[in-house]
Amino acid sequence: MIRKIKTQLALLLMVLVLPTTLLAQENDLRLNVGIPLGTYGKFDHNFTGTNESISPSFIIQLEKNWKPDLSIGAYVGYAGQKHEFNLDEVKYNYYRFGTVLTYELNAWLSEMNIATDNGIEMYASLKTGLSLENRTSSFSQLDAGNIQYISNDTRNRLLFDLGVVLGTRYHFSNQFGIFAELGWGNAGFFTIGTTFAL
Repeated sequence: MIRKIKTQLALLLMVLVLPTTLLAQENDLRLNVGIPLGTYGKFDHNFTGTNESISPSFIIQLEKNWKPDLSIGAYVGYAGQKHEFNLDEVKYNYYRFGTVLTYELNAWLSEMNIATDNGIEMYASLKTGLSLENRTSSFSQLDAGNIQYISNDTRNRLLFDLGVVLGTRYHFSNQFGIFAELGWGNAGFFTIGTTFAL
């Protein structure tokens, strides 16, 4: 099982790295660094009666112009959650990686006579990849006020990711800007961050 997962990870890394390496020859890259907010689906575990804490999540995405209004790239990300109840604790960590295909919407919106000359770029992205879910739980038993027994359990699962986001970008200069994305593709409903032209 472990050997199968390692083989799958190696193949996925080749799929992620090879396109961006080949396309990076013209030195026309965009780097997005964002913070996803508002968990959903498999990234949101709701245990009644527990104290929940969300680990700071992030997503890093590198894209390259491929065709007019179309870019291709790869992303890595992290999302985490912890639940505590008395002395018991359950942690979920998600290590994410995948590919992204982005379509710039400004030209299409202009054809529909929707003004896009305010400096804001609009786009839609399709993201597909994998999440490695690491679940760690520890349960304790008290006897006369002393901890007598602690049980630890760790489980790993490889999950498929697929999501679509609608985003906007605004550049303060040719190299630096900000972006916001709404949808299901970043382990959060809403993502804000910075974008850099490389």
